[in-house]
Amino acid sequence: MSRKFLTLAGAAALVAGGVAAGALVSGAEAQQAAKAPVILIVDQSALVSQSDAGKTIPGQVQSIQTGVQKEFDAEAAKLKKDIENFEKGSSLMSEEVRQKTGQELAMRQQVQLPQQAQIMEQVLGNVVQVAQAKVLQESQPIMKSIIDKRGATLLLDRSAVMYAAPDSDITQEVLAELNKKMKTVEVQKVTLAEVKKKAAEAAAKQAASQKDGKSKK
Repeated sequence: MSRKFLTLAGAAALVAGGVAAGALVSGAEAQQAAKAPVILIVDQSALVSQSDAGKTIPGQVQSIQTGVQKEFDAEAAKLKKDIENFEKGSSLMSEEVRQKTGQELAMRQQVQLPQQAQIMEQVLGNVVQVAQAKVLQESQPIMKSIIDKRGATLLLDRSAVMYAAPDSDITQEVLAELNKKMKTVEVQKVTLAEVKKKAAEAAAKQAASQKDGKSKK
């Protein structure tokens, strides 16, 4: 038997083996296709906004905002009074004291108060996210139970789905159970003192960063 024939025969055997393997893979794929995944949908934003616990968040945030705003207003009124007193008595001050006091007042008016207001918004946003996360965390075991009961293999958030059959949406089912377990969620309190502390930390970090930048030049 020639070497050429042996080579052709070997190639034919490989092709035959490949066809057989392909048939096996196709069979496995067909079997997998026959067992279609069960997909469920949940609207997490609705779990937060429509649940009993989630509905308690906006009122608490409003109360916190009102309290801190009063502190801000008092701070602004004090600054206004300090500026008025400075303008009245600056002529009696030494040049050094007048310049230093003027710079401190300008810093409070142009930098500190606006910065505190900005940080206040960030802090409030963070405490709201933490409260919402608590609601969603409480809903996790409920969703897991429904997934197991329905034999689902995949759970998607409503925001990631363009269309889904109504019976695949388990939001209302989760809400009903969630409301039995959780009636309220606490939003962490925020004070102006905490905001000032964070503002001071941010200012110190910025100053250190600028110092390091200059030293490297």
